[in-house]
Amino acid sequence: MKVENYGVTLMRLTEDKIELVRNWRNDPKIVQFMEFKEFITPEMHLNWFHKINNDKNYFFIIEYDGKETGMINVKDIDNEEGEAGIFIFDDYYLNSDLSFKSCVCLAEFCFETLKLKRMKAHILNNNKRAIQFNKFLGYKLSENQEGILNQLYYLTKEDFNSKKERLIRLF
Repeated sequence: MKVENYGVTLMRLTEDKIELVRNWRNDPKIVQFMEFKEFITPEMHLNWFHKINNDKNYFFIIEYDGKETGMINVKDIDNEEGEAGIFIFDDYYLNSDLSFKSCVCLAEFCFETLKLKRMKAHILNNNKRAIQFNKFLGYKLSENQEGILNQLYYLTKEDFNSKKERLIRLF
């Protein structure tokens, strides 16, 4: 499966790419922003892949400028809602518009193709950059999240659509 827009290609994660993702995920520059911080073994990652390789989870390799640059996903889809996540591994693209393009591409897929009504994201409360980024996309902090390490944010289809044109103009 492939989702394309804004020069970004989201390629559905396949078993032959899980070692690439495992290496990215174990890198300290990625681990520092994750709730699960333990080293991921090949066996752990293969087991994880077999659990998520279904129609309730969509994990994609982000391809841009002919390079595999990171991963984006919507997971645990239930009751017209799914949880989103992203990381860019390639340092060259960290301060570019690639994250925005990828997230808009994923949100369109979620809201238009999967017909989700709402997306959620858990963000560590000390990850100020991710909080600012997600708020810019239209995510709002859920109620009663003060003092919680891994805070819950929501993005409704309506909030996304109200921000979408402004986001696309940034590309």
